[in-house]
Amino acid sequence: MEVSSREVPDERGVQAGSAVGVTRGGDARRRATSRGWLSAAVSVIAATMLATPGFAQQWDVDDAEIVDRGACQVEAWHGERASWILPACQPFRNVEISLGAGFIDAGDGHRDVEYAVEVKTLFRALATNSWGVGLVVGIGPDPSAAEIDGRFGDLYAFVPASLSLLDDGLILHGNVGWEWEREGHEHDGHALDDGEHHITWGLRSDVALTERFTLIGEIFGEDRYLPAFQVGVRTHFPDAGVEVDLSWGGHTQDDLQGGGFTVGVALVSGRIFGEAL
Repeated sequence: MEVSSREVPDERGVQAGSAVGVTRGGDARRRATSRGWLSAAVSVIAATMLATPGFAQQWDVDDAEIVDRGACQVEAWHGERASWILPACQPFRNVEISLGAGFIDAGDGHRDVEYAVEVKTLFRALATNSWGVGLVVGIGPDPSAAEIDGRFGDLYAFVPASLSLLDDGLILHGNVGWEWEREGHEHDGHALDDGEHHITWGLRSDVALTERFTLIGEIFGEDRYLPAFQVGVRTHFPDAGVEVDLSWGGHTQDDLQGGGFTVGVALVSGRIFGEAL
């Protein structure tokens, strides 16, 4: 769940995180006119959806950023093995809360529905040519897990860290964490009597090719598996407050599948809570 609130010099016309374009709130707002309530409603929607950029989070490795204070975002992605919709908001100061639903490949041509609740905070916000670090805690299958075989009631936590270089031309991200699969969950054909604990990790790089395109590559895994990987490209539509990602994921372990092809989109609002608590 990632979003950037850092600005870079005007001549670049982008925000940090992965060279995301700045949307000017004043340009996005449309005033209600005598056309009536329909025009007013359209204006309100436009004003809330065209404020700050976000990130399509089909990527397994998270960054040390959260959605802007008082704002919300909707991230959604559809892939060969998993699809998620993951709204997130910052209703409280420095606390981002996400509630999501996923549709996970069950291996028989059907998809199981799973749910996840996640809370993210920052100890140090990422800034241009600097670094940031945070903490993520969740319940349910981690939407950004190497192998999504958990279910609601499983627990996970990880520390995301990010480093900005070359005026955000290159941003490096690293995650290290833990997950617990609760008692009774089946894994590899056997039931877990006492639950299982695992270490998770990941590394990712975002390379800004132009103001509108970013090349992304990552490698990630758990202590029980060999690493998986994912590569792709992100395109930015700053005037619309939209980002679209296209990626392909594989696996270095013969008996496991990567994520395959995935397309993701992120829409981010301006402040809709007023002053966050």
